[in-house]
Amino acid sequence: MDKKQYATGLMNGLGAFLLWGLLPLYWRLVGAIAPYQIFAHRVVWSLLFVLILLLARGELREFGRLVRQPKLWLRLLGPAVFISINWLTYIWGVNSGYVIESSLGYYMNPLVLTLFGTVFLKEKLTRLQAAGIALSAVGVAIKTLSYGRFPWVAIVLAVTFAVYGLLKKLSPLKSLKGLGFETLIISLPALGYLLFAELGGSGIAGNLPWYYWPLIMASGVATAVPLLLFAEATSRLPLTVIGFLQYLAPTIALFLGIFVFQEDFEAASLLAFGFVWTGIILFSAAQYRLFRKAAA
Repeated sequence: MDKKQYATGLMNGLGAFLLWGLLPLYWRLVGAIAPYQIFAHRVVWSLLFVLILLLARGELREFGRLVRQPKLWLRLLGPAVFISINWLTYIWGVNSGYVIESSLGYYMNPLVLTLFGTVFLKEKLTRLQAAGIALSAVGVAIKTLSYGRFPWVAIVLAVTFAVYGLLKKLSPLKSLKGLGFETLIISLPALGYLLFAELGGSGIAGNLPWYYWPLIMASGVATAVPLLLFAEATSRLPLTVIGFLQYLAPTIALFLGIFVFQEDFEAASLLAFGFVWTGIILFSAAQYRLFRKAAA
């Protein structure tokens, strides 16, 4: 193993998941803007930032060639729709007092993605993986009973990101160009919505201080930078390490929900998360075994 490559990958991975974990602080910072407008701004400014990166890499002409292919628009519509639902739900959840429930959704995501791989791609599920998914399901059931309602924010986040991951696996574009194409598709209605809001007097102009403009423009950087760091990390690190690092983001979000945003975390929530964490430990052990077997 190349130690320099491993160290570089580890730093990139830590940076990506640290930034993702701290995102609730940013969404609360721009919380005076309506969640739907935050989402629309995020999409538009992400596209602009990605286009700048493509230009810097000398890939903008190639991206333009891809955009002129109607078949790609149809193939990438699915990933664009599901990542949109995921982003919008997360922003709404954080700014509506559901940071802890949002973290539960991202804890569950790898397990749901594995389950989808079994159902749709006919991938085999080991006993440890099955046990991990089952324990996490028990945790969700406990959370549902303690809430007195279905934890839809967590479920929507877990399922939409898992579907996005499944569709990305089947997508012809998996790089920065893929992100650019997806944000381009979403940007068309998002930009129209923002223009309607601003012209109708419900946007930032005339309602909020001027500095909200640079604050919300930074959402493009906040979206694209961790994705780029993640891409660099996955090219240098074993999947088992990536699988372990990915739990850093929801853990940070969970601590923010408890200690910064002062959300309720009663005994029933601790029990529910206990089942989920136990399931994750079993799931991670199964991933480690599979990796060792493949390496051998």
